[in-house]
Amino acid sequence: MYEPSDDQSPRAGLLRRLGNRVPFLRRLALSRLGPLEEGQVELRSELAALRRDAEARAAELAHTVGEQRHNLELLKGELWETRVQITDFSRQLTADARLVTAGQRIADLKDAIGALERRMRKLDRPAAPVGALSAGSASTAARADGAPAAGGTAGIEDISSALFDYVGFERRFRGDPDVINKVLHDRYAEVLRAHQPVVDIGCGRGELLELLIHDGVQVIGVEPDPGMAAEARARGITVHESLAGDYLESVPDGSLGAVISTHVVEHLPLDALVDFLEKSAQKLRPGGVFIAETPNPATLIVLASHFIMDPTHVWPLHPDLLSFLAESAGFREVRAEFFSPADTLHLPLGDGDGADGALGRRVDEGFARLNQVLFGPQDYALFATVGTGGTVAADPLADGRSPGEEDSAVN
Repeated sequence: MYEPSDDQSPRAGLLRRLGNRVPFLRRLALSRLGPLEEGQVELRSELAALRRDAEARAAELAHTVGEQRHNLELLKGELWETRVQITDFSRQLTADARLVTAGQRIADLKDAIGALERRMRKLDRPAAPVGALSAGSASTAARADGAPAAGGTAGIEDISSALFDYVGFERRFRGDPDVINKVLHDRYAEVLRAHQPVVDIGCGRGELLELLIHDGVQVIGVEPDPGMAAEARARGITVHESLAGDYLESVPDGSLGAVISTHVVEHLPLDALVDFLEKSAQKLRPGGVFIAETPNPATLIVLASHFIMDPTHVWPLHPDLLSFLAESAGFREVRAEFFSPADTLHLPLGDGDGADGALGRRVDEGFARLNQVLFGPQDYALFATVGTGGTVAADPLADGRSPGEEDSAVN
């Protein structure tokens, strides 16, 4: 049989034809790749130009922001100086000067400046949600002398731990709930009856609100913990199972008579605390009352023992600091009342008689001051009112004492 040689096979012929086409294919590929490479070069150039333009714009924006911040700080300084001048001038006004309207106008100016300062703080701080109070428990342990630490739950989002039995902690250190809430009722019921409806932030199981309902007070509870809220509802209390910030945001401005929180504010970070105070001032009607009870860190036994015992506490709030924050939030007539001195721990005082009478009196005076610093009032309540649209709100505790304050002392 005849078989073609390798040179005459179809495969060899195909290879010869492909070999003849290689130069042509090479020229075709180069003709197509050339424009693509040129396009890539142009695209890189355009991207580099865009990058330079973006960097220039970013630098210009940073410069503008820096100038605005500088101007804002200057404006803050001017406002502060104005406030100082107005305050100094208002102190010089007396009843004999017959400048009643001038004093009122100065109070209005101070309110306007405070509103501007709050607006500037909102512009200056990051726009992050600070929902005020969130799920978690925030009651406080019992005091060294058995005085109540108050009830209520609410705190920041991460105060609780799955490994920490806060309910058991409360039961061991908080004390008898009936005694605690009876004391709270005696302290605040008279003021709250005069300012309805009353909103209890962190109402817990609703024991205090139940006592107020028996007095005929219109009450609303805010409690983010589902179990606590359910127990409060079982008592016949209207409870909103939400964060305090969310609840206050949902109600109309000027619609509340009183906002009370017992041993809650010490569980809040600063931004959440400021937000809580500002929202409360906004939602209270003119003349409305804000009450916040909290441990008194000016008594050193509280700071060194009872406060740090609770791992959910965030920061101790000195009465002067909380008063300043309330005034900055827009409240007027801000004042503190002090409760539960640790008098069972007081150093004993002598009678100052005998040959060393003068020395004994000096020792007693020193011991008395030491007792006040070490074993003074363990709790205090901040009372603040909302301005009444041109008149300073009347002091809700005109006699200078809260109801049931037999055991209180002035720090």
